Amino acid sequence: MSKPLRPGDPTRLGRYDLVGRLGQGGMGTVFLGRAQDGSAVAIKMVRPEFADDPEFRGRFRSEVNRAKQVPPFSTAEVLDADPDHDPPYLVVEYVDGPSLQAVISQKGPLTGSALHGVAVGIATALTAIHGAGVIHRDLKPGNVLIAMGGIKVIDFGIARAFEATSAHTRTDQMVGTVAYMAPERLDPEFGRDLTSAADVFAWGVVVTYAASGHTPFAADSAAGTAVRILTRPPDTADVPEPLRDLVERALAKHPEERPTARELLDALLGSQTLAVRQVAAVVPPPDDTAGTAHPVPRPPADAVPQPSGKDGTARPHRWRRAALATAVAVALVIGGVLGLHRANSGGGETQATSTDPASTILAGERAFSIQLDTGNRYFMLDTGGAELEVSDGTGSRSQFVLEPVGVDYLIRSLANEGRAGADICLGVKITPGENVRPVVGTGCTPTKGTLFSITPTGANDTKGRPAYRIGNEYGWLKWDADAKRSEVTEVGEATYADSYSLIDRGELPDVPASTAPTTTAPTSAAPATSGPKLVNSDLSGLEGLAIDFGVPVVIVTSGDAGAEYHLDGHPDGTVDFSGTAVTETTRMTITAAKVRKRTDDNQNHVVIASATGTKLCVTDKTNLVLRMEPCRAGDTTQSWKMSPAGDSGLFELTGPHTAVKVDQGKITDDGYAALSTIAVKS
Repeated sequence: MSKPLRPGDPTRLGRYDLVGRLGQGGMGTVFLGRAQDGSAVAIKMVRPEFADDPEFRGRFRSEVNRAKQVPPFSTAEVLDADPDHDPPYLVVEYVDGPSLQAVISQKGPLTGSALHGVAVGIATALTAIHGAGVIHRDLKPGNVLIAMGGIKVIDFGIARAFEATSAHTRTDQMVGTVAYMAPERLDPEFGRDLTSAADVFAWGVVVTYAASGHTPFAADSAAGTAVRILTRPPDTADVPEPLRDLVERALAKHPEERPTARELLDALLGSQTLAVRQVAAVVPPPDDTAGTAHPVPRPPADAVPQPSGKDGTARPHRWRRAALATAVAVALVIGGVLGLHRANSGGGETQATSTDPASTILAGERAFSIQLDTGNRYFMLDTGGAELEVSDGTGSRSQFVLEPVGVDYLIRSLANEGRAGADICLGVKITPGENVRPVVGTGCTPTKGTLFSITPTGANDTKGRPAYRIGNEYGWLKWDADAKRSEVTEVGEATYADSYSLIDRGELPDVPASTAPTTTAPTSAAPATSGPKLVNSDLSGLEGLAIDFGVPVVIVTSGDAGAEYHLDGHPDGTVDFSGTAVTETTRMTITAAKVRKRTDDNQNHVVIASATGTKLCVTDKTNLVLRMEPCRAGDTTQSWKMSPAGDSGLFELTGPHTAVKVDQGKITDDGYAALSTIAVKS
């Protein structure tokens, strides 16, 4: 399911028009595009920090050429790429279907023929990929799509281009998802070269996840998962026989003990009985930009002999292996190899994306604090409407998270995390007649005042961390120590702007569950109770309708209601359709409602919020009584069912108490229901 383009997103790459967003990750943003013949394509636009690295461009070109050789059955065909474009991009076949991760998250584990079909489909794709001399490197449920014609595997081979580029990673860093990484990717004791056997291991993890809803080495943290991968047998109790035996063979600790993808496929199709053989696994061919492997030192002459495996090679003692695993896990977490971030759909895995904490912060995947360049002082935001202050950096009020919007960012405060209030973002306050433009807490709607650039200065702070300038169209952010207030101002040359360090504060907190009742909602935020993460409602049933999501709009009635009346949230909190002009109180945004779990009952549920001023949401208090109240994630009284109503762009709105019908501007029981949106400037 695609989402609308955000303000700042490109509308064209090369000869392709961009019409929507399909997703975003550590490597870049994926757009839904249109080729010149009108066909739909998926376009991955590489993140700007990779695009500036000539070593990356060389790797990218090499890997794309190899990926083009993969037969398109069971894979998303690579159609085009431009490594020299700014930014580089990759064009692949658009697959219209949910990911395996989404299917499991929404409907639970697979059984019977559905599970067997997934196992066969992925094995078929790996057979084709490996047959072309390519290694996937990042096989996971999110990269397995359930299409009309069967299983399609995406993102194969390209991950190698993002590894070990000079500006972003060291040679011992990797791209991938920890829970699906083979032991040899974590510890060279299990294999010094990455081969296609790593994909076979990932196949075993994915099939286990499909059968059970969890990975076979799942732990409470990325480090714990890494330790279990290296030291423990897999938990495959929920995988049915005879598939379980095949999965456990694929999850062998040592790559030479695993079957090939071709052997997996033959065994799944019943054409042979699987027997482990010594086979030559696919090894990626060298390219001009690839780094060289580091030699492994020989053990000292008096070293204690190690137990040997089936092939006669030495195996470390169990206690030594556990120690190695712990060291690797600590290195992964402390060294910044793992970019820990939230799952997009409430069931995702911790990622090892590319680099140091700064890269994952810029990707919107880590909480951070903004440290001033003088002293141990940090920016702090108390509540919505308050001005930015400075503090010692303790507490959630001094923590933020970036939300990429094109090449700029919303800077969301974590001051209200754990509470059910509306999101608060930094914004520039413009007061007519005053020269000072301080930064305050405001609604998280992309506008000229809330979109900020985060620009590297090219220098480091005293601890070696990269320094950044923060600015927007009004100027650069600075702290006036004498006036004790923030200010956004023009400074002439950018080199004269203040610089800041982004201090990593760890994983993002979970989205709070709702505490709102189903009838009358409280007028202020209340602490959230424990519960599952909230996720966006599925809006796929509204695809193709001319509805403007996520941007300022006015919601208008059709001509059958007597006029094009605008939904109006008045200053006193009342809601009606009394006006026909675009005013501050008629500007709204429509976004997906937050739900505990996507179901048929809450599909196409949306939240309607004010686009200017304090963020308030249209709330269905009781029958025919609507109010503008503080937005509360997961509150059912603020969740509106949007249903198509005939012609493209027309829809009906139904709340828990009220089906919105309008007669001469009033919400009634027997008026007309067809509504539409008109995008307006913020």
